[in-house]
Amino acid sequence: MKYRATFACVICLALLFCVSAAVFGQGTDLGTIRGTVTDSTGAVIPSASVTITDALTNTARETKTNAQGNYEMFGLKPGTYRVTITAPGMNKRETTDIVLNGSDTVSVDAVLKVSAAQEIVVVSMEAPAINTENQTISTTISNQEIVELPRDSRDVYSFLYLNPNITQGVSDGEFKFLGFQSYGANFTLDGQRSTDAVFGEHTQSEPSLEAIGELNVLSNDFSAEYAGIANIRVTTKRGESQFHGSAFYNNKNSALAALQIQDKEGMSNFVPNQFVTRYPTPYFNFNDIGGSLGGPVPGVKKTWFFAAYERNYARSPVNIFNNKLSHPAIPRQAIQDYSPMCPQESI
Repeated sequence: MKYRATFACVICLALLFCVSAAVFGQGTDLGTIRGTVTDSTGAVIPSASVTITDALTNTARETKTNAQGNYEMFGLKPGTYRVTITAPGMNKRETTDIVLNGSDTVSVDAVLKVSAAQEIVVVSMEAPAINTENQTISTTISNQEIVELPRDSRDVYSFLYLNPNITQGVSDGEFKFLGFQSYGANFTLDGQRSTDAVFGEHTQSEPSLEAIGELNVLSNDFSAEYAGIANIRVTTKRGESQFHGSAFYNNKNSALAALQIQDKEGMSNFVPNQFVTRYPTPYFNFNDIGGSLGGPVPGVKKTWFFAAYERNYARSPVNIFNNKLSHPAIPRQAIQDYSPMCPQESI
């Protein structure tokens, strides 16, 4: 009996763990493509073959329409897709340039015509002015925008200020969502929760800008499956069918920068003394270097890789204070020549 009770407790704990994992896993950053297939008279076409191809990796997933002529493919990663629909005795319909951002639901309907010969109709998908599939108000920033937009740092979360519903909080790096503090926001990285459990902000673990596929923000009217007052979802890039890479070097230094407010305040409040006769020249030198590479794994089918590397290092001054008078044996000129602003490298 004792062993049975222990076994029952273990089973209950396992079930509770699975249920909790399912609850936290309800909100997803995967998209859906659905639609209805009809003929020229408006009658639905059941059992039509639907092939959805990922343009990035050139991989395809297949399904068929049901008795009502509807089809749905869910669990699609953000990217560009192509939908091909065929039916016996009907022409082939192909819709290209279907863009999925985050958990978007895109409707791709098709009208097939009777055709004796092999006929293909290719349509380029255009984003509708109003999304009738989902009432969620969201903002998506692509990798190209993240890399090329003017910025002052390589912090991906600094792009959140592009959303009109997000403003800066009490200090730099804190956010307000629709006027609320960030404690109620939910940050995720590739579908995994990355919210600081103590302060309710994002964690310090964030990928390089070269590795980010998109930054998606759900700010209004999103589904109840996404908890919090807002959802900030970072999705990393994935490998593709062709090799692509990048390299970068960023530098920010005091020689090309204007004086900051604290420098001007220091100049106005500075009082010369026997150690420092003039206000020291501000000095800093920040460097970022790295790159990325992605493509197919040689010799392995339907397997791709993506890797990114970034290293940043800075040279900034260190203030040395001494409240003791120097020894009379040390010449005053030697003290004046010694600058308290010593560059130090930190990695």
